[in-house]
Amino acid sequence: MRIKDVMKRNPITVNSKTLVLDARKIMQENKIRRLPVVDKSKLVGIVTLHDLLEAAPSPAISLNIHELNFLLAKLTVEEVMTRNPVTLSPDTPFEDALRIGQEKRIGSFPVVENGKLVGISTESDIVRVLIRAFGIREDGSRITIEGLDKKDFNQINSIATQHDTVLLSMISWFREDKNDWMVVLRIKTEKPELIVQDLKKAGFKVTCVM
Repeated sequence: MRIKDVMKRNPITVNSKTLVLDARKIMQENKIRRLPVVDKSKLVGIVTLHDLLEAAPSPAISLNIHELNFLLAKLTVEEVMTRNPVTLSPDTPFEDALRIGQEKRIGSFPVVENGKLVGISTESDIVRVLIRAFGIREDGSRITIEGLDKKDFNQINSIATQHDTVLLSMISWFREDKNDWMVVLRIKTEKPELIVQDLKKAGFKVTCVM
């Protein structure tokens, strides 16, 4: 799966000279929290609701309320936006976007193709994909197997699919402290007993069934 499969296309944008108060209004009316900033068809920044709420003239302490309101009314997006934001291409693999977001602590990505903004992908989009990929909204059972070698994965998958059920997801990760693998299966059945029985017969260590 790639970013183009989950991004919001043709996002609402503002230009760098848009007033902060107007940008806040746009966000409120459209129930969004981020706005790409585009000047002459070129992405120049991104502004978040947090940026706008934090925007205030400085030094504020020496101004009265009327002076503050006057200066705030003149403040533009250009003065509070993040310049040259990290972007993705539509063909960026989903897992790469997830890794980059974690490494750089970014909650959203403008998506650019041939120098043109074509979409935006947010952390909410990523969470929706994870929920779908893990089969979390599907009724079923969860089976945890520990102490594995990577070569065991095919056999586990084979045992699970031999039964009249659907394998919703198979999540694995390496445990460095134990130098082995753990696998969590989500299976579309309310009665996983026969699958668990076959896994144990094959010598696998089933540690949790939910």
